[in-house]
Amino acid sequence: MSKATPARRAVLSVLERAEKRGAYVRELLDASDAVRALDARDASFAMRLALGTTAAAGALDELLDRFVAKPRSVAPSVRLALRMAAFEIIYLNTPSAAAVSQGVELVRSRARSAAGLANAVLRKVAAHADAYLRADDAPENDRELVASARRAGLPVWLVRRMRAGFEAAGAGAEEKFAQTCVAALEPAPVYVHASGALGPDAFEKRAAGEGLALAGPPAPLAGAYALVSPRALAGSRLAREQALAVSDFAAQVVAAAAARPGTVLELGSGRGTKTYVIEALLRQLGRGATRAGGLRHVAVDLYEGKARLNRERLERAGLAAGVACVAADAADLLGEAGRAVLLGSDTLAGRCVRGFDTVLLDAPCSGTGTMRRHPEIPWRLEPADVDPAQPNALPALQQTLLGEAARCAAPGGTLIYATCSVLREENEDVLGEFLASREGARFSVVPFADALSQAGADDALAAWARARQTPQGFLRTYPAPGSCDGHFAAALVKRA
Repeated sequence: MSKATPARRAVLSVLERAEKRGAYVRELLDASDAVRALDARDASFAMRLALGTTAAAGALDELLDRFVAKPRSVAPSVRLALRMAAFEIIYLNTPSAAAVSQGVELVRSRARSAAGLANAVLRKVAAHADAYLRADDAPENDRELVASARRAGLPVWLVRRMRAGFEAAGAGAEEKFAQTCVAALEPAPVYVHASGALGPDAFEKRAAGEGLALAGPPAPLAGAYALVSPRALAGSRLAREQALAVSDFAAQVVAAAAARPGTVLELGSGRGTKTYVIEALLRQLGRGATRAGGLRHVAVDLYEGKARLNRERLERAGLAAGVACVAADAADLLGEAGRAVLLGSDTLAGRCVRGFDTVLLDAPCSGTGTMRRHPEIPWRLEPADVDPAQPNALPALQQTLLGEAARCAAPGGTLIYATCSVLREENEDVLGEFLASREGARFSVVPFADALSQAGADDALAAWARARQTPQGFLRTYPAPGSCDGHFAAALVKRA
C-alpha cells in the first residue's frame, strides 16, 4: 500500500479549503506552503490537477454518481478525493491502477471506512471512461455536442451556447469551437505588461536575473510579454514592486485601443489591470503627462475595495499621476449620486456632463472566455444568468451599463464595449440591441483594427486584430491551446 503523494495531498487540502470558504482555488494554490514546497514538475502537476478537478466538477460527479448508491451521503472530502482520481483517469491519462490506488489512499486519509467504496467506484469509472467521453448514452442527434461537453468538462447547456457564439463570429466557427473545447482543461499561457518605468532593456535584464523567462507576445505591443516560467512570479521583486502586471494578451489589446490622447472614463475597472496597461502604454508612447488643472483618466468600479487596490497599485508602479480611482455605480453615473461621486472626488470637474474623449466599458460578464484561469465559472454559472429575457440577467445589466457609458462619451468620442465572454448573448446581441436604440443610433461601428491604428498601435498589432475581427468589425478571440483567452470588444464613434 503506497501513500498518496505530497502533490495530491496538497491539492486535496487546497480543494477542501476552497469549498469550506467559498474561495478561489487558484488563489489558495498560490498561497499554499505545501504547493510551494514541491519541485517544479510536481507543482505544475498540482496546479493542473486542482484547476482541472474544479473546472470539470459537474462532469466528474455525473460519472461518479452512476456508481454510488447514495450520492448525497458521500462526505465532502471523500467526494473531492474521488473527483481528483476520476479527473486523472478521464482527462490526464494517468494509468488506471495508479490513479485508483492514489484515489483510495486520499479517501483513506479522510475516512478509512470509505476506502472500499472508493476502490469499487474508481475501478468502475476507469472501465466506463471511454464510453462516457463518447457519450454513448446520449440521444444520437445530440451525441456529438454532449461528447464535446464531456471532453471539455463543461455543462452541456453552456457548450450549446458557446457553439452558437462562434457561429455568430463568421468563418471558421467549427474549428474555433473545437479548439476551445480542446483547450478547456489545458493550462492557460501567462502574459505580463511592464510599467515602462525601467525601459525595455533594463526590464528584460532584471526579469532574466529573477528567473522570469520572457518571450514575445503574439503580436507587437509595447510592454507586452509572454511569460515562459509563470512559477517564478511568486518570488519576483518586479511583481512585488508593481513593475509588471499579469494580463492576458487579448485584454492588453483591448486596453491599447483605449490608450488615446485626451480624457478617458473606464467603467468596471475592477482591481485595475486595464487601468495599469492603459497608463503604461501612455507612458511608453509619451502621452502620459497630465493636463493642466485636472485629471485625464477616471477609473470607476462599484466597490471601494477594488478602487483602493487599483489606486495603490498605480501608486507603487508610478502610474498614478492624472488618474482617479473612484467607487460609483456605473449604471447611474449621470444620476444625482453618480455626479456627486465624480464631481466630489476631484476627478474632472464637469467632464462627466460634457463627455469623455474615450469611454471604456469593461462590462461584468459570465467570464466564459477565461474559464481556464477561473475554473469555478462553468459549474456556478446558470442558464438564467445569461438569458436576455431575464430582467436581472447579465445581458440586461450590460445593456443598462452600455446606455450609461454612451451618454458619458463626448461628441466625436470613442466608446469601447468589452467582455471576457464567448457567448453571443453578451456580445453581438447586446451591441445589436444597443445600436438599434435611440442612444445607439448616434454611434457608428469602427472596425476594431482601425480603432487600434487610430490609437497609435503598431501595424502588425492592427493586422493581428484584423485577423480576429467578425464580419461586423468586432474583435473576438477564443481560448485555443497555447493562445490567449476569449475576449470580445467593439469600438464605436459618437457622431457630433
